[in-house]
Amino acid sequence: MKIVVDCSHSDFATQARTLNPGDLGYHEESGWTVEGKVMEDYYEWINDFVATHPTYGRIEGNFQVKVSADSLEALNHFLEHHPYLEWDYYDI
Repeated sequence: MKIVVDCSHSDFATQARTLNPGDLGYHEESGWTVEGKVMEDYYEWINDFVATHPTYGRIEGNFQVKVSADSLEALNHFLEHHPYLEWDYYDI
């Protein structure tokens, strides 16, 4: 069953929740393939992404806004192996 997770947060307006550019590509240890565009401004990060797995299916979105996943199990497995980073946009 497909799920949609609202990732908006009110921790503070400048907080980022992004993927690391090192998460791009195929990862044999997790089975996930991650695609996305690397953003750069002194620091590099990925906002919008698509991740696919032969067993768990597909996850896509942006951890600052909304993420959809083929199942909660898929999302949990993805985050176990590719957790998002939290940082402050004012740090760049």
